[in-house]
Amino acid sequence: MRNVPSIGFSMGTDALFWKDPYQKEFEAKVISSNGREVVLDRTCFFPQGGGQVGDTGFLNDARVVDTRKDAEYNITHFLEKESAFRGGEIVKGRIDWERRYRIMKLHSAAHVVYYLMIDVFGENCKLASSGIVNEVKDITDYLTDSFDRERLAVVEKKANELITKGGEIRTWSDESKPNYRYWEIDGFPKMPCGGTHPKRLEEIGEITVRRGKKPGAGKERIEILLKD
Repeated sequence: MRNVPSIGFSMGTDALFWKDPYQKEFEAKVISSNGREVVLDRTCFFPQGGGQVGDTGFLNDARVVDTRKDAEYNITHFLEKESAFRGGEIVKGRIDWERRYRIMKLHSAAHVVYYLMIDVFGENCKLASSGIVNEVKDITDYLTDSFDRERLAVVEKKANELITKGGEIRTWSDESKPNYRYWEIDGFPKMPCGGTHPKRLEEIGEITVRRGKKPGAGKERIEILLKD
């Protein structure tokens, strides 16, 4: 639903966020630095991809405002201001953890809602886009020939019941294709996803599922928010 299964970083930057999505700080070596763009040999910063926004945070005292990857899976940290980082230098990085953790919870909530949308609205309810998830909300467009708020309320109720019940959230790489990643919970089929997620459903907390601005004919927009 979210990140296409081909997403991966084995060719370039070591993706620490896959090994431990809860890791907040790290040390790494600068591979290249070009003013406001810094590439490291390893990082906790998740790069934008498959609908999940890139992480923000700090490299030493330099503010990171975005994180992206290139075709070779080198992860670039975009800084707020010009920096004096040099190749070979060891830097300390730390992500904006509260922001990342909200994104992790919303990302898994979006997967839960996806399965329940199909369950409640029927097999004709299909994804129209891979969506976008940031620290505020998840936005996903669906193709559906029948939509009403009453059934959307049922989706919200079922999702919160499932989240409250709790259970393990499993993410892993395909052994035969290490750049392919998957997401899975008990009772539902696995789903391709290279994003970051909490370890358990109950970490998500209560969510709101609401109808967003209609994106076009034959489509409906669903927004998911955390109830703080």
